[in-house]
Amino acid sequence: MDQVAASSQRTRAIQHILAGIFASQRTLRVLAPEFKWAGLGNLLGDFGELVAIEAYGLTKAPAGSSGYDAVDPDGRTVQIKANFAASQVGFRGQADLLLVLAVKDDGTWTEIYYGPFAPIADASRRSERDNKSLIALSKLRQLAATYSIPHEDASRSIPAIEVLPIEPCSLE
Repeated sequence: MDQVAASSQRTRAIQHILAGIFASQRTLRVLAPEFKWAGLGNLLGDFGELVAIEAYGLTKAPAGSSGYDAVDPDGRTVQIKANFAASQVGFRGQADLLLVLAVKDDGTWTEIYYGPFAPIADASRRSERDNKSLIALSKLRQLAATYSIPHEDASRSIPAIEVLPIEPCSLE
């Protein structure tokens, strides 16, 4: 097979995968229409918000809320961040609480930090280029030891589902 044909097959395979992702996004919009599920970068954020709201008993913030994604049962605002592979998380604005979840490639997740927002804001660095504050996950874990809000282990409150392994595909 020549290089042009291989490249064309590769492009078609990638198009097929993207079509599957976009079809999945449309399905997600039907299942949870309160989230946008738009763009590839927003998928992780919307998933993190959905999981956090369901597992932590939060209420989704009204559309257009600035600096927070949800409200806890005590009326405190919560900014929710989901992380997949980055070594840090970025945030804009202010909230009463910050909840950061680590999401694995099988969709399971664990809590990195759930506690007051102010100590995180104080320990973060500002990126003027990105117009947001950044904090390393390692620093979040350190701060979690001091500031985490005691609560039931939320990662166990949503039953696990079986995720089928991804089948390798041939480009031939």
